[in-house]
Amino acid sequence: MTPSLALIIFSSVAVTSCGFLASYFLFIKKEHRLKDLTLGFLFIAIAFRIAKSIFYYSLPEISPLGIGLGFFGFACIGPLALTYFKINQADFTKLKPINLLHLIVPIIGFAIIIINSNHAYDLYLLANISLAAYLGLIANQFVFKPKTAGLSKWHKVLFYSLVAISAILIYQLLGATMTNYAIGIALASLVMYFLFFYALQSPEIIKKSNPKTLPKPLLKKIKTTIEDDKIYMQPAITLAQLSEAIDTPTYLVSKATKTIYNKSFPEVINSFRINAIKQKLSQPEFANEKIENLAYDVGFNTASTFYNAFKKETNMSPREYQKTIQERPLSN
Repeated sequence: MTPSLALIIFSSVAVTSCGFLASYFLFIKKEHRLKDLTLGFLFIAIAFRIAKSIFYYSLPEISPLGIGLGFFGFACIGPLALTYFKINQADFTKLKPINLLHLIVPIIGFAIIIINSNHAYDLYLLANISLAAYLGLIANQFVFKPKTAGLSKWHKVLFYSLVAISAILIYQLLGATMTNYAIGIALASLVMYFLFFYALQSPEIIKKSNPKTLPKPLLKKIKTTIEDDKIYMQPAITLAQLSEAIDTPTYLVSKATKTIYNKSFPEVINSFRINAIKQKLSQPEFANEKIENLAYDVGFNTASTFYNAFKKETNMSPREYQKTIQERPLSN
């Protein structure tokens, strides 16, 4: 077997393995639908980019469609990774239509390559810069911010793996020889193998069990942690952070909070925070306190998140609620 054929087989198996993993997130796992879909599409995007390199290495006359699909996957890695990390945050509610603007560059770049593949090098360079920028944004907003961290080991492994892939693809693009290109394919494939096998061993990613009836001690532990220990007071508390604190897989914690409170984890956290604020607003000593300060005291990070959560919980703004409380006649 020639080295070239060995490399093609090695890399093709890596891409196929990630394809199987992506299929699991897209069609089988249903613990957190939006998070699983985002992760599934992220693996597909990475696989598309590496697959393009394999085809280009083995068939230099690759069609513009193949080059375009490789670019589209490449340019989507950053936006999908950013979305995945955003979904992990406690104050996340839902994606907004404006998030679709992140797809403009991948779509336009794909169309340009299909029309004229001579622009492919410049567009791939742009995709490299874009991915590096997205990773910098993720690092700044989530990875290196202790207050908003709460990231599981899986999230950190994924982040640093994407950093490695970004560096490898830059090396591959700027390399002057096919030998450098082949090294880039091999290294990127190794990262994909690592992600694949790490995911298989991570309970957070591949659920090992899914009991229909949750054990009562687990329900009691989660209830105590939320209500008595008041973990909701911790700013930006995440599902992953709570799971790590009580040494329980995230999918079980998520299911338990749904079972106990009939709400998602972020909704439960916000609900307890809102109740804590409502109790303070009903006390005379807090009558002149700024409502925003009360929100920060109970764990909210931003005023906008607090106002949205309060209105969703009470069907009125905080100031309307405070006015209702102040106008309520005192009981004898």
